Amino acid sequence: MKSAEAYRVLRTHLAPIFQDAGFKRAKELLSWRRPQRGRYLVVWCQVSQYPWDDYSGSKFTVEFQLSDEAIVAAKSVRRRRFPKMLDDSGREEIRTIQNGVIASLQRPPANHPLLHLYLKGFQRIDQPYSELDDIGLRYGCEEHLVTWARLIINHLPSWLKQAEAWDTEPA
Repeated sequence: MKSAEAYRVLRTHLAPIFQDAGFKRAKELLSWRRPQRGRYLVVWCQVSQYPWDDYSGSKFTVEFQLSDEAIVAAKSVRRRRFPKMLDDSGREEIRTIQNGVIASLQRPPANHPLLHLYLKGFQRIDQPYSELDDIGLRYGCEEHLVTWARLIINHLPSWLKQAEAWDTEPA
Protein backbone atom coordinates (compact mmCIF):
# COMPACT_ATOMS: atom_id res chain seq x y z
CA MET A 1 0.00 0.00 0.00
CA LYS A 2 1.78 3.09 -1.26
CA SER A 3 1.62 6.28 0.81
CA ALA A 4 -0.88 7.87 -1.60
CA GLU A 5 -3.32 5.03 -0.91
CA ALA A 6 -2.76 5.30 2.86
CA TYR A 7 -3.43 9.04 2.69
CA ARG A 8 -6.60 8.41 0.65
CA VAL A 9 -7.97 5.99 3.26
CA LEU A 10 -7.14 8.29 6.16
CA ARG A 11 -8.55 11.33 4.33
CA THR A 12 -11.82 9.51 3.66
CA HIS A 13 -12.34 8.92 7.39
CA LEU A 14 -10.75 12.02 8.89
CA ALA A 15 -11.69 14.84 6.51
CA PRO A 16 -15.35 15.08 7.62
CA ILE A 17 -14.30 15.20 11.29
CA PHE A 18 -11.78 17.97 10.69
CA GLN A 19 -14.26 19.87 8.53
CA ASP A 20 -16.84 19.66 11.33
CA ALA A 21 -14.19 21.06 13.71
CA GLY A 22 -13.70 24.11 11.47
CA PHE A 23 -10.54 22.98 9.65
CA LYS A 24 -9.80 23.35 5.95
CA ARG A 25 -7.58 21.02 3.98
CA ALA A 26 -4.06 22.30 3.51
CA LYS A 27 -1.79 21.46 0.58
CA GLU A 28 1.06 19.61 2.27
CA LEU A 29 0.89 15.91 3.12
CA LEU A 30 -2.51 15.03 4.58
CA SER A 31 -3.05 18.19 6.60
CA TRP A 32 -5.68 20.55 7.88
CA ARG A 33 -5.47 24.13 9.17
CA ARG A 34 -7.68 26.43 11.18
CA PRO A 35 -7.19 30.01 12.37
CA GLN A 36 -6.69 30.35 16.10
CA ARG A 37 -6.36 33.73 17.81
CA GLY A 38 -4.22 35.28 15.08
CA ARG A 39 -2.26 32.10 14.48
CA TYR A 40 -2.94 28.75 12.85
CA LEU A 41 -3.54 25.34 14.29
CA VAL A 42 -2.22 22.80 11.78
CA VAL A 43 -2.71 19.04 12.05
CA TRP A 44 -1.21 16.47 9.73
CA CYS A 45 -0.69 12.78 9.15
CA GLN A 46 2.68 11.75 7.81
CA VAL A 47 3.49 8.33 6.41
CA SER A 48 6.99 7.05 7.12
CA GLN A 49 9.76 8.14 4.81
CA TYR A 50 10.70 4.50 4.33
CA PRO A 51 9.01 2.77 1.40
CA TRP A 52 6.11 0.35 1.75
CA ASP A 53 7.17 -3.20 2.52
CA ASP A 54 5.01 -6.19 1.60
CA TYR A 55 5.83 -7.89 4.90
CA SER A 56 6.20 -5.19 7.54
CA GLY A 57 3.88 -2.66 5.92
CA SER A 58 4.50 0.93 6.93
CA LYS A 59 3.60 3.43 9.65
CA PHE A 60 2.43 6.99 10.08
CA THR A 61 2.18 9.61 12.75
CA VAL A 62 -0.10 12.53 13.61
CA GLU A 63 1.33 15.91 14.53
CA PHE A 64 -0.16 19.17 15.82
CA GLN A 65 1.33 22.62 15.43
CA LEU A 66 0.44 26.15 16.47
CA SER A 67 2.23 28.65 14.23
CA ASP A 68 2.07 32.03 12.55
CA GLU A 69 1.87 30.31 9.15
CA ALA A 70 -0.76 27.84 7.97
CA ILE A 71 1.76 25.33 6.62
CA VAL A 72 3.11 22.00 7.85
CA ALA A 73 6.38 22.24 9.79
CA ALA A 74 6.41 26.03 9.91
CA LYS A 75 8.35 27.71 12.68
CA SER A 76 5.95 27.08 15.51
CA VAL A 77 4.89 28.38 18.87
CA ARG A 78 4.33 24.77 19.83
CA ARG A 79 4.50 21.49 17.95
CA ARG A 80 3.71 18.08 19.32
CA ARG A 81 3.20 14.56 18.06
CA PHE A 82 0.10 12.84 19.36
CA PRO A 83 1.71 10.43 21.92
CA LYS A 84 2.70 13.41 24.05
CA MET A 85 -0.96 14.43 24.10
CA LEU A 86 -2.15 11.11 25.51
CA ASP A 87 -2.27 9.81 29.05
CA ASP A 88 -1.10 6.32 30.01
CA SER A 89 -4.44 4.72 29.13
CA GLY A 90 -4.43 6.33 25.68
CA ARG A 91 -0.92 5.08 25.00
CA GLU A 92 -1.98 1.64 26.22
CA GLU A 93 -4.85 1.71 23.74
CA ILE A 94 -2.29 2.38 21.00
CA ARG A 95 -0.05 -0.44 22.22
CA THR A 96 -2.99 -2.88 22.13
CA ILE A 97 -3.91 -1.92 18.57
CA GLN A 98 -0.24 -1.90 17.54
CA ASN A 99 0.23 -5.44 18.83
CA GLY A 100 -2.86 -6.55 16.92
CA VAL A 101 -1.49 -5.05 13.73
CA ILE A 102 1.91 -6.65 14.26
CA ALA A 103 0.33 -10.05 14.92
CA SER A 104 -1.66 -9.82 11.68
CA LEU A 105 1.29 -8.99 9.43
CA GLN A 106 2.57 -11.71 7.10
CA ARG A 107 6.02 -12.83 8.23
CA PRO A 108 8.78 -13.02 5.64
CA PRO A 109 9.83 -16.52 4.61
CA ALA A 110 12.71 -18.13 6.53
CA ASN A 111 14.94 -17.86 3.45
CA HIS A 112 14.34 -14.11 3.00
CA PRO A 113 17.75 -12.42 2.49
CA LEU A 114 16.97 -9.65 5.00
CA LEU A 115 15.15 -11.80 7.56
CA HIS A 116 17.41 -10.71 10.42
CA LEU A 117 16.44 -7.07 9.76
CA TYR A 118 12.73 -7.89 9.78
CA LEU A 119 12.44 -9.91 12.95
CA LYS A 120 12.44 -6.98 15.38
CA GLY A 121 9.54 -5.39 13.50
CA PHE A 122 7.39 -8.46 14.20
CA GLN A 123 7.98 -8.61 17.96
CA ARG A 124 5.15 -7.87 20.33
CA ILE A 125 5.48 -4.60 22.24
CA ASP A 126 5.58 -5.75 25.85
CA GLN A 127 6.49 -2.52 27.61
CA PRO A 128 4.02 0.35 27.90
CA TYR A 129 4.73 3.38 25.75
CA SER A 130 5.77 6.55 27.53
CA GLU A 131 5.04 10.11 26.47
CA LEU A 132 8.65 10.28 25.25
CA ASP A 133 8.19 7.46 22.71
CA ASP A 134 7.88 8.52 19.09
CA ILE A 135 5.18 6.08 18.07
CA GLY A 136 4.56 5.22 14.45
CA LEU A 137 1.11 3.72 13.87
CA ARG A 138 1.83 0.51 11.96
CA TYR A 139 -0.41 -0.71 9.16
CA GLY A 140 -0.39 -3.48 6.62
CA CYS A 141 -3.82 -3.04 5.06
CA GLU A 142 -6.77 -0.69 4.78
CA GLU A 143 -8.47 -2.23 7.82
CA HIS A 144 -5.53 -1.17 9.99
CA LEU A 145 -5.76 2.40 8.72
CA VAL A 146 -9.50 2.47 9.44
CA THR A 147 -8.81 1.27 13.00
CA TRP A 148 -6.24 4.05 13.47
CA ALA A 149 -8.63 6.61 11.98
CA ARG A 150 -11.23 5.60 14.59
CA LEU A 151 -8.67 6.05 17.36
CA ILE A 152 -7.75 9.50 16.01
CA ILE A 153 -11.41 10.47 15.77
CA ASN A 154 -12.05 9.31 19.35
CA HIS A 155 -9.12 11.28 20.76
CA LEU A 156 -9.33 14.33 18.51
CA PRO A 157 -11.59 16.43 20.79
CA SER A 158 -9.10 16.06 23.65
CA TRP A 159 -6.10 16.72 21.42
CA LEU A 160 -7.70 19.83 19.94
CA LYS A 161 -8.57 21.12 23.40
CA GLN A 162 -4.93 20.74 24.44
CA ALA A 163 -3.66 22.42 21.27
CA GLU A 164 -6.15 25.28 21.62
CA ALA A 165 -4.61 26.09 25.02
CA TRP A 166 -1.06 26.31 23.69
CA ASP A 167 -1.11 30.02 23.01
CA THR A 168 -2.38 30.76 26.51
CA GLU A 169 0.15 28.66 28.46
CA PRO A 170 3.95 28.62 28.73
CA ALA A 171 5.78 26.25 26.38
